[in-house]
Amino acid sequence: MSAERALGDLRRELHALGAPTEDRDVFWMRSGDPMLSLAPGLVVWVGPEWFRWIGEHCRWCYHTITDPAGAARLIHRIYEHPREEPPEGDNVSPR
Repeated sequence: MSAERALGDLRRELHALGAPTEDRDVFWMRSGDPMLSLAPGLVVWVGPEWFRWIGEHCRWCYHTITDPAGAARLIHRIYEHPREEPPEGDNVSPR
């Protein structure tokens, strides 16, 4: 499956979960692979084999592009419950 097709499938799955996206939310990397900006701090990179994004505890999350519905469910959890920002001036990392 191409990264472009996987992105389209992911967008449809996210829309079904209540997180619609627009064409202006899609950006293209130099490699030619797309990325999707869902919210401030929530970007999904789409490569030849994986969706990847920064999840809870600021760790990379990966999910195969052959399962866009599964990736959408995982991403939607973060979209619905974004990390809370620490108080201004606080050096504590986000949860």
